[in-house]
Amino acid sequence: MRETKKFEWDVSQVKSVFVHSISPDIKVVRNTERKVSLEVELSGFKKDIEDYEPKVKKEGERFELDLFPHSPFFPDGFFAFGFMKFGGLEIESVHLQIPDDLLMGIDTTSGYISIKGLSLEELRISSISGEIEIDSKVKSLFVKTTSGNLNFRGSSRIEKIDVQSISGDLEFSNPSFRWGIVKTTSSDIRIMRMDPDFETLDVRTISGDFSISFTSRPNTHVEIDTVSGDIRSDVKVKGILKGSFDIGRPSSTLKFKSISGDAHLEFGSEKIADEKEDERMKIFEDILKSKRATKDEIKELMETLGYNREKIEEFLSGK
Repeated sequence: MRETKKFEWDVSQVKSVFVHSISPDIKVVRNTERKVSLEVELSGFKKDIEDYEPKVKKEGERFELDLFPHSPFFPDGFFAFGFMKFGGLEIESVHLQIPDDLLMGIDTTSGYISIKGLSLEELRISSISGEIEIDSKVKSLFVKTTSGNLNFRGSSRIEKIDVQSISGDLEFSNPSFRWGIVKTTSSDIRIMRMDPDFETLDVRTISGDFSISFTSRPNTHVEIDTVSGDIRSDVKVKGILKGSFDIGRPSSTLKFKSISGDAHLEFGSEKIADEKEDERMKIFEDILKSKRATKDEIKELMETLGYNREKIEEFLSGK
C-alpha cells in the first residue's frame, strides 16, 4: 500500500536544522511558522507504514532529523548505507517545510534535492549522486558532491560560496557573492551573468571546462595557470596558458587553474557594450518616431531594462 504521513515539530528556539537521508527526493520550502513540517510518502506493508516515524534529536539550538527508518535487525542509529528498504517499507518522496533565517544542512546519497523560496543564514549539502537545485537566498553556501549536478539560481548577495565536485556539472545563474571557490576533477563549470562586485573567485579543475560571464564589465585581476587547456575571451588572451592580466582597475581577483580544461571568459568588452547601447537607443528612437509607444511606455521599458532616471530623462528630452 501507499500512504502519506505528516509530522510537525516546534523549532521556535532552534537556529540550525540538519536532515539525514539516503535516496528519496527531498523538496524543501518555506514555513511561515517557527515549525518544521514533514510529509513523507511511504509504500510497503500496512503495519510498517503505521509504525514509521523519523528519528528526531533536539539539543539546545540544534534540530536533527533522520528520515530513514531503522530495521529491528540493526542497533538504533546504524546507518545501512545505500539501502532505503527495511523489510517492506520504502520512502518514496519527502516534502519539508522549515522557517527562514536558519542554518540548514542536508546529507544524502542519490536523492534529488530542491530548495526553493527560503532565506537561510547558511546552507550545507553533502551528496554522492543526487541532483541539487537551489533557488533561495543564502548568506553562505557549502556543497560537496561526487557526481550529482548542481543548479544554483542567485537572488541575493552571498558572503561565501564553496563548492567541491568530482564529475557532476555545476551551473550558477545570476550569482552575487564576495568570496567563492570551486574545485572539481572533471565537472564542467558554468557561471552566467555574475555580479562584477566580488573580491575573489578561485576555480580549480583537472579536466573540466569553465565558462563565465558578467552582468557588466568587472575591474579584476585575472590569473591563469593551465597546462594544455584552451583559453578564449573577449579580451586579448590568445596564447596565454600561464600568466596574468588586468581588466580595468582591479579591485578583485579571478583565478583559473587547470590541467587540460578549457576556459571561456566573457568580461563584457567596452566596445561591444557601447555598440549594444547604441543599437538599443536607436530602437527606442524608432519606436517613438513611429508612435508605436508613448513616452510613458518607453520610460517604463527603460526602467525595466535598468536605465537610471538621468539617462531616461536625457533620452526623452531629446538631448
